[in-house]
Amino acid sequence: MELKRELEKAATRFQRTMGISVDQYAILHNILENPGKLTSATVADSRGISRAAVSRGISQLIRRGYVEQSYKSTDRRVRPLSLTTSGKQLEIDCHEALEKAARVMSTAQLVDCKFNPNFWTNLSA
Repeated sequence: MELKRELEKAATRFQRTMGISVDQYAILHNILENPGKLTSATVADSRGISRAAVSRGISQLIRRGYVEQSYKSTDRRVRPLSLTTSGKQLEIDCHEALEKAARVMSTAQLVDCKFNPNFWTNLSA
């Protein structure tokens, strides 16, 4: 139970530091891996979460200028997703922060599970 709480706190700190949620990062990463090939439905299916939740996340990312939808398809219901330049940079920054966090956590003792409140802030510095 303690580990779950600490992971939730870490996710909250990640969101405050990076400006997006862990779920939104996962959406960015999926789109980066498959530019122009994914739709909100395919992202939802690959993540195993509801289409409504993915649509909300994508809408927020679009409003903030990180994701764009293509309207070039002949089927207007299908709008392939791609990252903007700022979306690609944000994905890179998040990925680097998560890699650094994984390195730090892999060397931590189980006794040290109580993370520093500035953990994510220190990683992005």
